[in-house]
Amino acid sequence: MRAPLDTVVQIETPEHIVFEHRLAGPARRALAHVLDLVLCYGVLLLVGIAILFGVVGGAALSGELSSLAKASVGLVLLLVFIVQWVYFAAWEALTGRTPGKRALGLAVVTTTGRPIGVREATLRNLLRAADVLPVGYVVGLACQLCTQRFQRLGDLVAGTMVVVPERARGGSPIVLRPPATAAELASLPQTVRLDPEERAAIELFLRRRGQLGAARERELAELIAPVIADRVGAAGMDPVRLLALVFDLAARAGRDEGPVSSRGGS
Repeated sequence: MRAPLDTVVQIETPEHIVFEHRLAGPARRALAHVLDLVLCYGVLLLVGIAILFGVVGGAALSGELSSLAKASVGLVLLLVFIVQWVYFAAWEALTGRTPGKRALGLAVVTTTGRPIGVREATLRNLLRAADVLPVGYVVGLACQLCTQRFQRLGDLVAGTMVVVPERARGGSPIVLRPPATAAELASLPQTVRLDPEERAAIELFLRRRGQLGAARERELAELIAPVIADRVGAAGMDPVRLLALVFDLAARAGRDEGPVSSRGGS
């Protein structure tokens, strides 16, 4: 029996924290692509009209319509090339999404969940020429329907996928309870810094603590706590408490934009 289609992909970080990404289906991606085409070719049409009026006006003054027409055709062809190849790759390399994808709430990431760069954006868009064969993105659509992550040929070569990022939720600040004691602060460095992935993983864990049993909490905390403990020199501390303390110190360091002094309270 064939497994049901699942639009959620799970990615495990080196710290064994699992993040979930919801994949974007072909219909939503197609609509985003249509919006991008309307936008870029709409702008191209306006530019073409402006060039046409410029050619007619210039010809009226100089009487050399043919040479101006040839120059305008060359300029239009250059603009078509830019629209066809540079537009998509540039937007995705800089922001991870085109305006059409942004409007539909989509983003391009690597298959490891990281933001894409110039290489990935260029590769996935160069292969668009193969995806449109023979007409109407038939190859690209067939490839998406045959892969678990809805990847077209460009995605497979570049190692990318299109996801629907979760919208930021206005959650309440995480409060350290009970507050840090003087002994706990004395065992930790004055300054604690976390990279974005560590901060996101620990915050997700702390926000879910109330939904987990004590055994499950400790099991999850022990996946990442040893890495943090080695860095801050807090071996032997309860892993759940360590993550809460480190997150609180890192959050305060970010607010203060400077070292956090060892003092009681939270």
